[in-house]
Amino acid sequence: MKLRLKVVIGLSIISMFLFGGMVAAATDFTQFGFKDVAAEKVIKAGEAGKISHSGIKIQIPEGAFDHDVLFQVLEGNNKQFQAVAPKGEKVIMNFAFRVIDLETNQILGAFNNPVTFSYKDKEVNKGSIYYNYRVDGTIANNNGGSVIEGRTLTHPVGGAPVGWFITSPK
Repeated sequence: MKLRLKVVIGLSIISMFLFGGMVAAATDFTQFGFKDVAAEKVIKAGEAGKISHSGIKIQIPEGAFDHDVLFQVLEGNNKQFQAVAPKGEKVIMNFAFRVIDLETNQILGAFNNPVTFSYKDKEVNKGSIYYNYRVDGTIANNNGGSVIEGRTLTHPVGGAPVGWFITSPK
């Protein structure tokens, strides 16, 4: 594994511990602007999987889930997130996960192993920023764990306690 990816995964795990209360929270982000199911797939317990949609790729490692899950990628309208984006930045995409344990029918807030999210688009560049979008509408820069190579932004995701959006300079 590349050193950079190891660092990113390490930072993701550290952030899970730092924000542990948030990671445990399971939220249905359709209530917070991510109203559309853009892609979904059933992932069998313990198995790896992949989900792709419009430049988004999600790699799910083996052992991420103890039970079969319905893994959904949610999206909303970029205009909603543009309203909270910092001045001079343009929202180029937004997403959230809704992962439903098919045995308990509960939404999962944390994963056993981080999934890898990547987004490839002509507007992704070294100035792109990856933000957490909290249920109270506030945002936090989460670029520390992001890797941008060419036109692709990659980030490990250890759970679904927040939604996300990506910006690029205007």
